[in-house]
Amino acid sequence: MSASSSSANTQLDEAASLKRPVSEMLSDTFVPFDHSSRIITPYDDETKRDAEFFAIVLEFHAWSTARPAHEHDKAADILEREIKNIRETEQEQGRSYPLLTPPTATASRLVGRRIAASHPFGALTW
Repeated sequence: MSASSSSANTQLDEAASLKRPVSEMLSDTFVPFDHSSRIITPYDDETKRDAEFFAIVLEFHAWSTARPAHEHDKAADILEREIKNIRETEQEQGRSYPLLTPPTATASRLVGRRIAASHPFGALTW
């Protein structure tokens, strides 16, 4: 019984401490609310993080948009050089006649790729 009576006394002491006079409660000073560290700083940090993420997204978008145009131009230049080399080789071998000789299989393939690369949906069907 001593354990139960001591816990009952503790509960009574706690209840008595909760019933403080109103004047005493009003005279207590409260800990000041630090709005800067609790609200402003976290909001500023989140805003900075969002701005950095947005900048990364814009940079990636710019890179991904410019890349196909650059690669297309580069591939077109390479194909044109290959076609020129094939034509020069055919002329050296005496197999090239203006507008009379059908192109070789390699030349046809390269011309086909060039045409496919120059059209927006051509690369999808190649």
